[in-house]
This record gives sequence, C-alpha cells and structure tokens, in this order.
Amino acid sequence: MFKFEEHEMYQMPVHFGPACGPRRGPDGRRLCWAGPQDSVQHSLVYETDPGVIENFLPQGFSVRKPYVIVTHKMHRNLPWLAGRGYNVVTFNTPVFYQGQEETVCGQYQLAIWESHADPILSGREQLGYAKVFADIEDMHTFRHTAKASLFSWGFRFLDLRMETGTEPENLELLQSVLLDPENEGLLHYKYFPCTGDGFCKADVAYVTLSPKGSPLPEGLPPLPPPERSWCTGSLTWHVPTWEDMPTQYHIVRGLASLPVLRVLGGSVVKLQHYGDVYDQRRVR
Repeated sequence: MFKFEEHEMYQMPVHFGPACGPRRGPDGRRLCWAGPQDSVQHSLVYETDPGVIENFLPQGFSVRKPYVIVTHKMHRNLPWLAGRGYNVVTFNTPVFYQGQEETVCGQYQLAIWESHADPILSGREQLGYAKVFADIEDMHTFRHTAKASLFSWGFRFLDLRMETGTEPENLELLQSVLLDPENEGLLHYKYFPCTGDGFCKADVAYVTLSPKGSPLPEGLPPLPPPERSWCTGSLTWHVPTWEDMPTQYHIVRGLASLPVLRVLGGSVVKLQHYGDVYDQRRVR
C-alpha cells in the first residue's frame, strides 16, 4: 500500500511516489546544483488607471504605483527540464499587501502565461502562481525591432513589440519602476476550489510571496552580471469572444481593459540564474 514519506515533494498522481520538478531532482536534491539556467527577458512598462487596477486586486491589496510591467521571458537550458526550455509572459503591478500579521511592499502578478504544462502544474500547486497556458512565440529581433505574439486555440490575442534601437524618454522614471528599490518580492493569490457543492467554495485561498533576493545554498559558482539595455515598445490586444478562448477570454478582457495612458519604455536583459523559488512562502 502506498504511503507518504516525510520531507518529500508530491504532485498528483501521488501514488507513484515523490515527483521531480523545479525544486526537486531525481536524487531528491535541489537542482540549482546542476548549474544555472539562461534567460532573455523583454519588459515593457506602461502607466494605467489605478482605479481600474483596483478592480482586479484581492482583499488586502492596494495600488502602490499605477503601472503595469509586461515581461516576455525565454527560459533555456533549465536543469529541472534536463536542458529544455519554455516561454513565459507575465503582467505585474506594484502594490501594498496588508495581511493579518505583516505588510508587504511588492508586485502583484495579475496574470502569467507559459508555453508548457510542466511549469504550469508545479507553479500553480506548489507556489500559488496563477499560471495558464498559451502558445508563446520566441521574441524575434530584426533591424532593432523585436516581436512576439501569444495564441490560444489558434486565436492570436496579444502582440508585443520592442524597439530595441530607441531610447526611452524618461529613463530615470522607467528605472524606478523596473528596478523598484522598495520591492520585497512577487505576490500571488493562491486559490483552489472545493470539490463538490457547486465548486463555489475554496479549499485554499491565501496570498503567497516569492521573496526578492532570496539566499542560495553556499558553494554555488558565481555568475556573470546581467546584461541590460533600454528601449521602447508597445502592445496590441485582440479581444476574444467566449468562442475564441472558452476558458481564458475573461482574463484577456480584464487585462485589455487597463488603459495604456503612457508607455514609459522597456528593457532587454540577458542573464544566467539559479532561482528555483525554493523559499516561496505564505504571507501571514
């Protein structure tokens, strides 16, 4: 008969034993010891209406700065995927969160799309990230223009465009949002419905935090500093009907309702990192 082992990580189906993933290798150790992963990240920042942002914030959250940070990430050579990779697009906004015992100054993740099921499942169940699936193009650069689109069931719902040869008008303001010295980490709202009774009650409903600058195990080889450049860009929504995106149309409609009052600019970052989000925690 199957029995749970203490101090092991499980995901459904649990009866085959402990599961491998971003925070556990086949030998039971953290996979940061297998080496760093490579990432290329294109970020775009725009100012929006704080009142509209408030419509999408759970209880306890408030707007800290009225900006949205859109980031397209190409993760490659991931040790936990035996060298494979995938793409990610995130939408974050600077917030305060007042919990029962602590206050956190961070960024709330409004949405995150990923291009493979494995990071989605482990991220939703273990970390509380609100991950959903999309086909995400690589960011292709030609003559100082980088472009990528997102698709669901063949429907193109978002176009991202970065002008890598153009400097932002106000670099200092852009840096204050992207580098954000007050940011303590990334906040998420973890929610799983109860099975039965109309599926309208929560089994799990609480805020989680990915702390910024988390310490890594001692002895890992040092990594080169990230390479960063500054640019401008734009995004274009193609708002779906229910028939276009049956399970996600409401997400796109919500994000597309955030007015783009002003584009501050963007950045391109190339880096190696060990981050496995091992110290993810529940906010009290």
